[in-house]
This record gives sequence, structure tokens and C-alpha cells, in this order.
Amino acid sequence: MVWLLMGLAALFALYLFLLSPRLLGKRKRGALIPRRPYAHRGLHGGRLPENSLGAFLRAAEKGYGIELDVHLTRDGRLAVMHDASLQRMCGVDRKIGGLTLSEVCSLPLLGSIERVPSLQEVLRSVAPFHTPLIIEMKSGAKAWRKLPAALEKEMRGYPGFWCVESFDPRMLRYFRRHAPQVIRGQLSYDPAKLGEGYPNFLYALGAYLLMNAVSRPDFVAYDHRTERNLSFRVLRRLFHPVLAAWTVKSKKDFERLRGRYDLVIFEGFEP
Repeated sequence: MVWLLMGLAALFALYLFLLSPRLLGKRKRGALIPRRPYAHRGLHGGRLPENSLGAFLRAAEKGYGIELDVHLTRDGRLAVMHDASLQRMCGVDRKIGGLTLSEVCSLPLLGSIERVPSLQEVLRSVAPFHTPLIIEMKSGAKAWRKLPAALEKEMRGYPGFWCVESFDPRMLRYFRRHAPQVIRGQLSYDPAKLGEGYPNFLYALGAYLLMNAVSRPDFVAYDHRTERNLSFRVLRRLFHPVLAAWTVKSKKDFERLRGRYDLVIFEGFEP
């Protein structure tokens, strides 16, 4: 019986080790991330597509923070787009990783006058406003190795606050090892709570935040629809991490969540 209890205690200790966010060198909560609403892929809508310069400028002018996505192009540059494929937004059946930055940025978004922007173009556009940025790093077969270093280099000199987030803990590990001053966030959600199930074992580990041992995040960004996930609830109760809710799509949910989360990423309305 004693050995059984010791074994269970050891397993629980391992579970907490895997679940734990950053503890060593933990930053002061109030100064971690500017507390304002963050416009998901910019303040898009109408004639302004998501992740477009116009959507970013509209968000910056209204004083919101911005969440955006970056992909690595074939020539090692950074394009701002959510999908790996250009089919949905540009009507082109190609992958961003197979094209150069100039090729990607020549494509119009949803038939509008807006084109796929480079990260450099976005930074030039919002820098005068010192707009806070949450930059999601999109992973891939080669991107997870090369994108973080390219992003760190690109962001040097940006005058506003910026931080990184990703579903892929390997990309966050780069910043943990090579640029620990950059705030990093672990993205996650529980597909089982949405009736989708887990694609594979590693995906399940990520959903239960057990890859935090790799990334040791400063904050956790979790899909608020699946917040009843057991590990998320344990994390919140025992470690009291900085939490971001994504993606909030109604004023009702915004009002319900903003007191429970440190920041809210919104879309489809204005808070």
C-alpha cells in the first residue's frame, strides 16, 4: 500500500512538472502583456479581409492590440497569413512554404485590393501607434526550425510591445533558449470538448497542456469553449498563470470572460 501511494505521488508530481508554466524567472503579472482587447487577425470585415494591412491599420487606429499569424516562405521570409494554403484567401492552390515572399505578397486577398502582407509591411504600418502584437508562429516540416530565428530578427527595433505564441512547443523552445526576454505563450484547446477527438497522442498531450515542459510558457492561450478541460482547470487553480481567451466572437462572451482572463482575443464585433 505504501509503495502504491508513493507511486501515485510520483505520477502526480510528474504530471505537475509537465503541466507547469514558467516558474523560474517568472515575470510580474501586471507588466507581462498590455491588458487591452486584441483583434483576431486585425479588425477585419466588410471590404477588409483578415490579416490584411487595412484590417491591422483599422485596429491600430482604434487602440486595440493585434493578433496575427506568420508563415515562413521558401526564401526564409515571413508572410502574414493564417492558412498554410493560399486556396481559401487567394484562390490559389499553393502552399506558402513553396513560394517566395514576393510571389506570396503579389496575391490579392478574397478578390479585394488588399494583398497578402509581409510581416515587415505590417510592422511599418502599425509602428507609429506602438500597437501591442501577439504573433502566432505557424509550424511546418521545416518552419519550426527556421521561423523563430527569422521572427526574432525581424522584430528587432519594433517600438511597441510584442510577444509570440504557437501550438508547437518546439518553436517556443527556441525563444526559451535563445531569447528568454521575449514573452511566449502556449496555444491550446481540447478538441474532444468540441466532439472532434484527438488526431494523435501528441495532440492529446498538447490539449492537456503536458507539452508545457518543453515551452515553459509565460502565458497560456486557450479556446474558451473548451476551458472545462481537466488540465486547464488544474493549471488555473494551482499555478495561476496569465491566461488569454481565444477567439471570442460576441459581446456577451466578451463580458462573461474578461474578468476571468487576463486578456481576450476577439473577432466579428468591437468590444
